[in-house]
Parts: sequence; C-alpha cells; structure tokens
Amino acid sequence: MGTIAVRSLNEVILLSKQIFVTGHKSPDTDSICTSIAYAKLQELQGVNAIPVRAGEINKESAFALQYFKVEPQPLVTDLYVKVGKAVRRDIPPLPVSASLKDAAQWFAAYHPEEAPVVDGERFVGVVAKAALADEFIKTVTGEELSRIKDLVYMPETVFSPAHNGHDVPKEGHYVVVDGDRYIGMICAGCVEKADKQQVMLVDHNERKQIIDGIEEAEIVSVVDHHRIGGTLMTEGPIFILFRPVGCTATIVTALYEQAGIAVPKQIAGLLLSAIISDTVLFRSPTCTEEDKEAAAKLADIAGVDIQTYGMEMLKAGANVSDLTPDQIVHNDMKEFSDGVHTFTVAQVQVMDTSDLLAQKNELLAALERLRASKDFSASFLMITGIIEEATNFIFAGPMEEVVAKAFSKDVVEQEVFLPHVMSRKKQIVPPLLDAMK
Repeated sequence: MGTIAVRSLNEVILLSKQIFVTGHKSPDTDSICTSIAYAKLQELQGVNAIPVRAGEINKESAFALQYFKVEPQPLVTDLYVKVGKAVRRDIPPLPVSASLKDAAQWFAAYHPEEAPVVDGERFVGVVAKAALADEFIKTVTGEELSRIKDLVYMPETVFSPAHNGHDVPKEGHYVVVDGDRYIGMICAGCVEKADKQQVMLVDHNERKQIIDGIEEAEIVSVVDHHRIGGTLMTEGPIFILFRPVGCTATIVTALYEQAGIAVPKQIAGLLLSAIISDTVLFRSPTCTEEDKEAAAKLADIAGVDIQTYGMEMLKAGANVSDLTPDQIVHNDMKEFSDGVHTFTVAQVQVMDTSDLLAQKNELLAALERLRASKDFSASFLMITGIIEEATNFIFAGPMEEVVAKAFSKDVVEQEVFLPHVMSRKKQIVPPLLDAMK
C-alpha cells in the first residue's frame, strides 16, 4: 500500500481558489481524519480542496495516520489575509545605479511617495519623491546633483509576505521583502481587494473552535454532528449538513455513497478510526446504529478487524505518561460560550485513570493557569476511563454550584465522579450550559 501524500503549504499558496478543509482547534481523530476524507471526496468531484489542521496531532490520530500510511495535513494557525496574497508585484524597483531621470520617470508611472531601490535583487532602501524636488532646486542654483544611492534610506515600515494584511496602515504604500529580496508593494486597498481564503468546516461550527481569522475568510460549507452554537455568520448561502450521529466521519461516509464514489481503502481506514475514536469503540451514548453500520462497511474496505484495530488505536491514544499537566489539560480542548460565560472542556481517555488522578493537584494547577491565561469563566477536564466507562470531572474556576446543579452531585475538592459518562457533546456540555442559565 502506497502512502497518501498531502500537498505542502508552499504548494497550497501557489494554487488559485484553493479551498481548505479543516477540523477544530486542538483536533481530535475525527477532525484530523474526516478533514482528509472530506477533502478527498471534494477532490474526486473536481473541487480544488486540500485538508489542513488547526493544531497538533495527538497520539491516537498519529497512530491512525501511520497505520494507514497517510501523511498528516499541513498546519494552518490562522486564516487572515496575508501580505503575500495581496502584494502588488507589478511595481518594479529602481536599481541603485539608476539616474535621477529614471527616478522621475518611475514616480510619473507609479503613485507611491517612495520608490524601492535594489542592488541586484537585494533591497537596499527607498528614495522619497520629495527628494527629487530638492534635486530640481540644485539645478537652478548650479549645485552638484546627488546620485540615487546618495538619496536612499531605509524606511521605518517594511512588510514580509507572511505578515497579516490587516496590519498595513490605511494610508500609503509599503515595500514587501522576502528576506532581503524585493517582492513588491502593499497598501490597505490591495488587502481589501485580495481574494478571501475559502474554507470547509468539518466536526465543528462554533466560532471559538474555528481557526483564528475566520472573519477574513469565506466559509463555503459545514458538515458536523455537534450542537449549533456561537454566532457563526456567512455572507451568502452555504452548504450545511448536521446529523445527530456519533461521528462526523459517519456523515462523510454517507456523502461518498450519495455521490456514488467508492471510498478509497486508506480513506476508509481513516473514517473508521474517527468513528472508533468518537464513539469510544461504540461505548459512548452518542453512538448510533448508523455509526456501527458505517464502521462495518469501512472496516471491510480497509481490511481490518474493528475490535482488534480499535483497541490498538485507543491504547495508543490512552498513553499520556509522557505528557505534562499543561499538555494534558489542553488535550482535545474546546471552547464553549453561553453568551455570558466562556469556558473550556478538555478530555483525555485512558485505560486506567489512577495515574492521572494521582497527579490531580498538578492538573488543577494547570487548569487554573489555562483559565487565567484568557480569563475563562472555568476550565474543565474530563478524565475518562475507557474500560470503566466513567469520567472523573475536575475543574478550575468558581463553578462548584454550577457543577453540582448540572450533575446533581456533591462537589468534593473541585471534582465529581460521573459513572456511565463518556461524551462531552451529549453528557457534559448540555447540562453545564443549562446550569449556567
């Protein structure tokens, strides 16, 4: 079996009208695997789509990708319009050997108040239009004229292609360099005219879970299995598909069938991995018969035994022995808001919870650091035992009354034990939001 290679981000930038397909921040296996699978479906239907990820890949997802020989998608941390996408590359520089006449002709042809100057390809500074007026005075007084290189100075503001376009001042034109090589010039109007990055969202829809800068991008579709939350808005109608199943991969599997397109073997393996992960090998209360049926079909295509492969993958993800407390409280973390309170819920699934509970004080301290870092109302951590099928729920923040009300449990040292609770989506977030009202 060959390896499926995802195009690098450098290749992505060169392509026009490229659509990103992405899961949420702090991506889990559903976000990682389903974004790859959905992008592949779009590609097979003639759409110029590429999967990207909004965060680092966890051990479980890495196991699935390696098992089915699929390379990880490139990391994209924001969707802001970049200077490199808006730069005017049609404005040539002046060579340092240029004459004053050359400079005058340059200013007659272009509008900026400063002309870029290069020595070969190396940017050496700019010449101000006003300086030419001073040189004209010298022609009247009979003084010796300066040369272009004598008038060059380094401007205060220079941009690189990676800079955010919204940082370009509203007035003026500014030089863009890649290292020390002149690229072109940028202005606020250039940024406004630049094409927005088109994005397809899978496995999320809440604003706080989307890659930063979504306000400067264009959402073209959402495929999800969560609640509709936040204040997501689009400029026009888009394709939206929400279904109350245990995993987004189940929905994408159905979309392959609906399109009459056979699921490639490696993609089937990834979709199966996502379903196993989100349903915790069908133990989660979010699991539906449709999830089980899709998993059976995908396992047949991928050529694996569901139970054997599933336990191998879950065990790979459950090994958190090398993670720090801060890494653990950020694991599969999502932000939620009821309009008043903004809070985070992270989840770590392990075979045995005893090792994590032994470091509860360190985890609580890490949760408090996370909470305080962005002034969240609270930060929660689900320590879920896969075999036990239960969750120890710990938290930082003044939420004792809310937690007690949400789960009808007495809170003891910032913790409640929740038997038969494994799903953040169905068993944790809804009662928390209700209790916050």
